[in-house]
Amino acid sequence: MFKNILNKLSNKSEYVEENASIRVIGDRQSGKTSYMASLAYYPNASSDSFVQSIIPIGEDAENLVTQAQNILEQGLELEPTMLNANIDEVKDYTLNITLVNQVKLTINCKDYAGEFFSDLMYKIGDSLLDDYLDDCLQATGIMLLIDGTSHRKDSEYANGLDKFLLALNQADLDKGKRRIAVTFSKCEQSELWINRQSGEKIANNRFPQLYRRLQAWQKMKIGEVSYFTTSSFGVLGSQFPEPNSQKISRGREGTKSIIKNPRRWRPYGLVSPIYWLCTGKRNAKLEE
Repeated sequence: MFKNILNKLSNKSEYVEENASIRVIGDRQSGKTSYMASLAYYPNASSDSFVQSIIPIGEDAENLVTQAQNILEQGLELEPTMLNANIDEVKDYTLNITLVNQVKLTINCKDYAGEFFSDLMYKIGDSLLDDYLDDCLQATGIMLLIDGTSHRKDSEYANGLDKFLLALNQADLDKGKRRIAVTFSKCEQSELWINRQSGEKIANNRFPQLYRRLQAWQKMKIGEVSYFTTSSFGVLGSQFPEPNSQKISRGREGTKSIIKNPRRWRPYGLVSPIYWLCTGKRNAKLEE
């Protein structure tokens, strides 16, 4: 009996470990670099946060944290990721994420330059683009990051996605079903914040062509799609929340902004799409 009790206590302390190899793709102003920096640094996690810790592993991830500390906290712009001439030179960030429910997520995550997604929309037969596509096919999960305010580019995104999904369909299917986490960024903007827990509704209402392409792909039963929202900056206040960001420009490409109050920097929804890419399940605690 005593042995059984010890076994139960021992099992209780064990963590469930999940992992994924992820590629983050999106247009130039989708906020990929801000997302990755916020994730690696994970500032101001409150004591009741469901995310216990995020630990960067290796030189690339540690450099990303330094970048966040030196630039994002000071209210300056992060430099965009540049398109490498060699796919092997793309930085591969490793992060260990520990959740309160004793789940550990280990991810390797590559942040592609926005030019990759632009080339998907406009280029054909480019060898560099083909190299990036081949690398992307090695991933177990894809995060498609889209500026939620760039809805006027819906048809262009849908056309770029067609080429991407075709490449996925032609790839080796032995990897099993692929997961695509469609994640709408910059949801600190008021029109998105009110629907932050309804990512699919944002997709259907604001990006109908993109949404239809993804739903059709999912019906072919070769992959899964789920919809999320995130904000690298978060909001100020709870009763009458306003974006914790200072707008630099807004147009067809989306919204470009910097953080308004670094001391109250509390990003939203960063881990939720990663949890789904690792486990295939959603966790409501990560979307509060």
